[in-house]
Amino acid sequence: MLVNMLNERNENVSLLDLGDLPEGYFSTRMYDVRIPEFQSLIDEKIAAAHGFIFVVPEYNGSIPGVLKLFIDTIPMPMFREKYAGIVGLSDGRAGNLRGQDHLTAVLHHLKMHVHYHKPKLSGITKSFDEQGNFTQAAYKELLEEHVALMIEYAGKG
Repeated sequence: MLVNMLNERNENVSLLDLGDLPEGYFSTRMYDVRIPEFQSLIDEKIAAAHGFIFVVPEYNGSIPGVLKLFIDTIPMPMFREKYAGIVGLSDGRAGNLRGQDHLTAVLHHLKMHVHYHKPKLSGITKSFDEQGNFTQAAYKELLEEHVALMIEYAGKG
């Protein structure tokens, strides 16, 4: 949904789903030996990006380990001075508030600019209809506001 919202505003966006990481990404040598598919992903999705919107589901009260591992395998300078937005998702009632705080700390360590507007979407698995549309108008409004603020924040507005 965020990709569509950004495309409607003529923003150049691409989606990186960590579930689609190339086979062989996880290995004992992943920090120093890059498989070609992973290097291409870094070049196209990270190095070329001006900013990111992280959509982060709650996992064990924080962020998924694969996200932290992914961030750790990217050279730090590729994140420096770039812009970040964070959207938290959870089935619980806090919308991954703690995970947003943890990710914010990591991104600040990487010297990224993290926007203050961080939508927290709780009860997420019950928030969509069969077609994948939000059943709660407030969530769509929060994401629309987040997209507009991120475009302005990253100097694209």
